[in-house]
Amino acid sequence: MDNENIATNDAASSVSVETGSQWQRLSVIAILYFTFSNIKNLAQGLIYVVPALAVTANVTDNIHSNGTYIGIAVLVLSTTMSGVVSFFMYTFRVHNAHIEIHHGVFSRRFTNLPFWRIQNVKIEHPFYYRPFGYALVVLDTAGSASEEANIVAVPNDYAQALKKQVLAFNAQNTAPQPEESEVDANVPHGSDEVVLNRRSITDLIIHGITNNRVWILLGAAAPFYDDVFSRISGWLASKGLQLNQLVGEQTIAWWQFGLYALVIVMMLMAAIALVSVGGALFTFYGYTLSRQDDRYIRRSGLLNKQEVSMRASRIQMITAKQDWLDKVLKRVNLYFEQNVSTQQHGQELMSPNKLIVPSVTEAEALALAQEVMPNSSYQRHDYLSISKRFILHWGIVGLAVPFALFVTVGIITAHLDIVVMSMSVCLLLLVVIGLRWWRWGIATDQKHIYVRRGRVGVDYLCFEPYKIQALVIKQSIFMKRRKLASIKFVLASGSVTVPFLPEDYVFSLADKVVHNVESTQRSWM
Repeated sequence: MDNENIATNDAASSVSVETGSQWQRLSVIAILYFTFSNIKNLAQGLIYVVPALAVTANVTDNIHSNGTYIGIAVLVLSTTMSGVVSFFMYTFRVHNAHIEIHHGVFSRRFTNLPFWRIQNVKIEHPFYYRPFGYALVVLDTAGSASEEANIVAVPNDYAQALKKQVLAFNAQNTAPQPEESEVDANVPHGSDEVVLNRRSITDLIIHGITNNRVWILLGAAAPFYDDVFSRISGWLASKGLQLNQLVGEQTIAWWQFGLYALVIVMMLMAAIALVSVGGALFTFYGYTLSRQDDRYIRRSGLLNKQEVSMRASRIQMITAKQDWLDKVLKRVNLYFEQNVSTQQHGQELMSPNKLIVPSVTEAEALALAQEVMPNSSYQRHDYLSISKRFILHWGIVGLAVPFALFVTVGIITAHLDIVVMSMSVCLLLLVVIGLRWWRWGIATDQKHIYVRRGRVGVDYLCFEPYKIQALVIKQSIFMKRRKLASIKFVLASGSVTVPFLPEDYVFSLADKVVHNVESTQRSWM
């Protein structure tokens, strides 16, 4: 892979990026991109539409009707035609260190993106582009999602040349800061790319098992559960196993029925795990994280090859996440987070603003965190836990009224099951709140702030005070009486809140943060 990258960079260096004043059209293969994008958007919309249709009508009864086939044909034809129209309506040019794009069918849009505003350059290789040597270039800015620009289909060499020129332009026009130059002096500019981490097939299988993401598919398939269960029952009946007889007439012992149920549940969980493992392999196959000069580069993907680049100084926060199964296997999902203004919901793995290193060991996670933020150590023993009044607060504010209401209804209507259920749910929620309190804490050292939080799992957040954009201290009347306060750190990657801390600690920490920001005046752009 390293030899291929070197060859690509050599070829890219001889490609001219400037298109002059002439507007350029994309390759015809871009029709595939627009078509697949339209199909994807349509499928995302149907996830929410199908359950609504299932409430008002029996979908499975009409699935083989002529109207259904006609509707599917119309959808396929319309999405294909929209892809062709989108292709003809898209033009771009690169002129005087600006990228300009005309696009849109019904709503025409013009994007003028100067090089200096481009924060990251992400290159994707969809599976339908790879045989023809084309790529998708995603230009990420620090603005809103509507300001993100995509050059949909250009040759690989051109994509690499454009990325190289944009990054070189930004490097030349970024003035070094007093303390930042001292830190970056250890980084050999112009050096070759150094691979920091690779993920093996075993690592990706572990990631798929510990980070299951298929529940949304189960929710989308809810309208078809009745049909599926009837088919399963028919298949079991053909094998001589009648479920209604097993349950209704109790022809077998309770332990045998429990064993059957356990086997079925284990088979379903195994199938779900296989789907999740397949998704992890599809997304992260061939994963490499490398550093070149002051940038971190992530490459991964089985069919759709992706390349995400992030400048080291712009990393706002490091997040180490461990679900309960991750803790058992001693694995960590490590995130390097930039700004979240262009991040779309559900796209955290593909976002150019977030680099994920999936299912690394705890030692690897700590080493990578120290690579990005030297001398940091989020696994500490001096975290200051939040006050136990956090439990009392949410017990009264969040649980007292609903609990009293349901218990009253249960007593008045003489339904003791409602009372028992209310007490069980309330007790469970109190346990969750208690776990939340137990995990939540904060720690600091001379250069970093650390936050620990979670319920069953645990998340560690690490960031540098000089990158904080705003600081908010909240204190209600009741908190003031108990000398407690909440502090909120606002960064470009999002906000981090730690509630119910001693007010003396909060005000002292706020003074240190403000002094750090004002005295260093370091830039993270």
